[in-house]
Amino acid sequence: MLDDLIGTQALGTLSQALAREGAVSTTGLIPTGHFDDFRQDYDAEMHARGSRGTLHSYLNIASSRPLLTNPGMWETVAHPLFTVLIAYALGGPIRVTDMRAKDTYPVDVVARDNTLHLDNSPFMDEYKVVVTWSLGSTRGPSGQGLTYLPRTNRLYRQCFVEADGSVWSDEDACIFPFESRVDEVLTAQADFLETPHPAVVHLTDLDAPCHTIFAASRLVHHRYRTSTGAARSAVMASFHRTDDSEEHLGSEVPGHTPLKQFLVAGGTQDQFLSAVHHELPAIHAALNRLSARPHLVVNPRQYTLTGKALSHWYSRQCAGVTLNALRTRQMSRKNADRTAPVERLVQRLQYDLQGPLNMPFFADMRETRRKRARIWLREMSPEDIREVIDAARTASPHATNTAQQEALHGPPPALRSLLQDLSRLLAQSPPAAESRAIPEPADAWAVRSLPPFIQDLTTTASWLEDGDEDSLTTATAFALLASALSARRFSLGDEGRHITERLLQGYVALVNDTADAHP
Repeated sequence: MLDDLIGTQALGTLSQALAREGAVSTTGLIPTGHFDDFRQDYDAEMHARGSRGTLHSYLNIASSRPLLTNPGMWETVAHPLFTVLIAYALGGPIRVTDMRAKDTYPVDVVARDNTLHLDNSPFMDEYKVVVTWSLGSTRGPSGQGLTYLPRTNRLYRQCFVEADGSVWSDEDACIFPFESRVDEVLTAQADFLETPHPAVVHLTDLDAPCHTIFAASRLVHHRYRTSTGAARSAVMASFHRTDDSEEHLGSEVPGHTPLKQFLVAGGTQDQFLSAVHHELPAIHAALNRLSARPHLVVNPRQYTLTGKALSHWYSRQCAGVTLNALRTRQMSRKNADRTAPVERLVQRLQYDLQGPLNMPFFADMRETRRKRARIWLREMSPEDIREVIDAARTASPHATNTAQQEALHGPPPALRSLLQDLSRLLAQSPPAAESRAIPEPADAWAVRSLPPFIQDLTTTASWLEDGDEDSLTTATAFALLASALSARRFSLGDEGRHITERLLQGYVALVNDTADAHP
């Protein structure tokens, strides 16, 4: 039907490239003035509300009215042409399920956040649009670029099947964090290439902002973090078919056009086609611009790593996750400059929330209920973490006292037991009256997703192996914040406060066992 509605050769060429390579990029498609109007609002919002995390600064766009109401933001990350290309690839109407902003600075690190991976949607297709540029400018990215392995979108993902026929997967199956896994995917990619060498596209050093549409749940990709180049800004939007999941953006801000409204709220196929019809002038104008200036479609061969650059990339990925080394260096500086203990605890939590956390996925995709809480916790700002920790310390003044700290007995079983108790309390408790109004529907959705997150985190705790201190520490960090926030948002009483106290004591004991511990 989209063929009948639009039916141009340029659209067919882009669709074929997207299907063949798994990604297609454009640059300079959006007029510089339109982009810069959006970019100024973006910079202001990130300055005021960005998370300022240890690896990047994050903002959930669904909670940002200035960005949601900026027409340039939608033109940048959800241009009608991009929407049509994704709908064509997915074979039906689509909506946006997530929009996020991220600033990343030059740093040499491989973390869970940026290791080679597939996005966490093993049982449905997810496409993304990622737009990258040099922070504070209208220039393209010159560092921290999106990197992908073309044609790996043709591979099939594996899953696990139980004796009863139930099907599931997990986050560890979505990542390629060490040499054998990197070699596995490069060997598989070789079947689709005409050359004997791996193909790795690194989108950096472009003159204008780069807009990349890609099959995020199929194409192996990552963000290549290095200590060279400029800081990078980015906006990302995730797209699903409307009948694939119940996920939605979580915003009640009305769209500026029927298509934007559809992307936020969803609807029927006829409503989608009608909304696309309304955008035909913009779609044809973009296609005509690309036809007249073919160089605006990025040639991935020009950005394919070769020689020493490819060897360095391969060595970096095969070396595995390096987050602990970065954390140790930074925490040592905090110890040396006598940063207050609670501030060191907050920063340590920020690092550990970026650590390894292997959560389950299910064939019925019920894990989508937990996603908002997972992101909310992982990307909390230092001020928000400090507020949570201060409230927990007020309720339990001795919880972080080194002399009185108490480790979880028999972890990981002890962690699992506390999470089971927390899930039981949440199942019995109605939502608490808020001490302050939740400002946006997106935040209310995050609160509602806390109970399913804790339920799935209990499964994760049951998988933890003795000796895997990194995974245990990360799981305990998430459990601590989830418990503390649940106690504030739901009526959990003294038992809920006791669970938070035990988790805080257990987390402090765990991190005090490491070389970069806070006192």
